[in-house]
Amino acid sequence: MQYFKREKITGLLAALVMFIGGTSTALAVGTASGITVTNTATVDYAVGGNARSASDSVDFLVDNRVDLTVTGGSAVNVAPGSTNQVLVFTVTNTGNTTQGYAFTTEPTAAGATVMTNVRVYIDDGNGTWDGTGTETLYVAGNNAGDLDPNGAPGADQMTVFSVSDTPAGATDGQTETFDLIATTLNAGTTTATTASVAPSGNLVTPDVVFADGTGTHTGAADRNGIHSASGTYTVASAALSAAKTITGVVDEFGTGYEIPNAVVSYQIVISNTGTNATDANTVVLTDPVPAGTKFCIAAGSSCTTGPNFAVGTSGLTAAAIEYSDDNGATWTYSPTADAQGADTNITNIRYQPTGAMSADPSSFTVTFEVVIE
Repeated sequence: MQYFKREKITGLLAALVMFIGGTSTALAVGTASGITVTNTATVDYAVGGNARSASDSVDFLVDNRVDLTVTGGSAVNVAPGSTNQVLVFTVTNTGNTTQGYAFTTEPTAAGATVMTNVRVYIDDGNGTWDGTGTETLYVAGNNAGDLDPNGAPGADQMTVFSVSDTPAGATDGQTETFDLIATTLNAGTTTATTASVAPSGNLVTPDVVFADGTGTHTGAADRNGIHSASGTYTVASAALSAAKTITGVVDEFGTGYEIPNAVVSYQIVISNTGTNATDANTVVLTDPVPAGTKFCIAAGSSCTTGPNFAVGTSGLTAAAIEYSDDNGATWTYSPTADAQGADTNITNIRYQPTGAMSADPSSFTVTFEVVIE
């Protein structure tokens, strides 16, 4: 006669039960917690031609596997002065029972202050940022909502937005990274879920087992009921610089000395080394005429040319240079060239090309001459 160990029969029957009877509750996250799994072993035999059997059952309770993942937080470019800039995260209950969640956001670098007015919003259900008037502002410490891993499709996920403002003084290339940190709560409460110290083996209350992975936040660890993901803001701004040089000096003797009646040539190069264009029609170049000189407006006995603008790679459209004879109080002065080609009444010049100056590489050039008086 062949005998089977009870443990072996039990294991085989357990596998059969899970295969046949467990398909209605065993979803991608596994069998729901609190389910009682019963395994019955039966042995049949005969004595004196009479059929007999013996059986025994053993139960176990499926424990609560607490598991969650936070994903998303793709990099976002922001402009100085922009408000309600959004990092999008997805929180998924990958455990086997309904859980609630609390959220916090933290900058990954201590002392980082690029973004301000940091808030968390809970999506209205469509997965898209619809504005502060539509999404729900999350209050720290509260339960943002329960997620049921064995519920209807999508019931195991929620979309969470980290929303911040960009200071007007932010500069091109500045970055700040934020972690969205999700902490598991008991369903319907604001109480953080705690793990069981050891298996209890009871058939009344499921034990709690943390199974989450390591998140991105400082001090992140496996299996603590907390998970996180990070997203980065990068300031994309125009960054203009001005480089002014003297490109030549011509005196009446051809010796290049800065003496009265000599002509000094200037060049101003305006460059945008930022990753974004300027606002349209906002580029204004001003320059006071140096004391002891007069501005050349045309070719004459000393001046060789009037002022010139080269658009270069700026993407701007040329405009006429404006003149002031009252130190920039007004810009309606109409100059008149003297015999040297200059006007001694001009105190300031202004140049306002139209359009938006393109992002790097981008530059335009203004050249002009003055006569030393």
